[in-house]
Amino acid sequence: MNQHSGMANLWSAICLIFITSLLGWITLRSVMSETQRSQQQLFAAQALASSESLLETAIAQIDSVYSGQDIAIDAAFWRNASNNQCPTTLASPQWQCLKWTASAVGTFDPRISALAWPESIDATNSFVLFVRDVRMAPHKIKITAHISLNFEQPGVGSRATVQQSLYIPISAPWTPPDLEPAPQPAPAECTPIEWRKQFGNITPAQLKAISTAQLQNGLSSLSKPSRTVYWIDSPLTWTQSLGTHSAPVVLIFSDIACALQCPQIASQAAINGMVYFQSANACQNTVALQTLNPEAYHFDWPIGIDTSRVQRVSGSWKNAGF
Repeated sequence: MNQHSGMANLWSAICLIFITSLLGWITLRSVMSETQRSQQQLFAAQALASSESLLETAIAQIDSVYSGQDIAIDAAFWRNASNNQCPTTLASPQWQCLKWTASAVGTFDPRISALAWPESIDATNSFVLFVRDVRMAPHKIKITAHISLNFEQPGVGSRATVQQSLYIPISAPWTPPDLEPAPQPAPAECTPIEWRKQFGNITPAQLKAISTAQLQNGLSSLSKPSRTVYWIDSPLTWTQSLGTHSAPVVLIFSDIACALQCPQIASQAAINGMVYFQSANACQNTVALQTLNPEAYHFDWPIGIDTSRVQRVSGSWKNAGF
């Protein structure tokens, strides 16, 4: 009887030791998992802080580029942009993308300073991406900052991506023009047409910059979608048909073109949209009085936004991913 009792006590002790050891092992695994999770959160927070720092630096860069400078700086900033640098989801030529990496040495206009990068990042896997729609919203830029930590950091390989969109002063709200009946000039006469009556608050420099951006990104009359703004410095007769009812264009002959002679539109060229002659010497042409359609240069601006400076798009900040 005592022998059986001793064996039972021994097995009970063994089971108790096994259960206690199992509970200890489970507790240790839980502590280790929690410690690892805390470390990962710490590394993720470190990467996020670096990506936010880079994003703010990029925003300051944009602000310095567009504040107080001629709008021609827009072409200089986007000079090396291309649709090939866009994510695969933005394959259309209307999307213009400029990707800066920490490892690449870019060639910048003297007015554009190099971007300051955070320390201890993986230069080959970190970048800033600037994206805009040069056809529908050239005044809005989305900035994506992506950071990957390098071997100098305990959290090597940890990554973070943040986004913010900005309004830039490359456009202005469109105000309906005062459509007074225009006089019909004799063939030898010229009738000046005031810019503001046709285009509202948007300036010639802004429309020229938009035209340059669309051309630079590969938009044309044959692309899909097609180009909408044409700034022409040549006084030669225009022979190309442009625009459709659903996709009108604006064709502007600059003061450079009009200084030499009054440009003409060939009889076989159909322009669906508007033609304007920017003339200081009253050089005009009756073709400028074609159907006025502002859609080619009408870009939506929220009420209360100051269109003369760089501003953040409310609610556009995003953590991670495209």
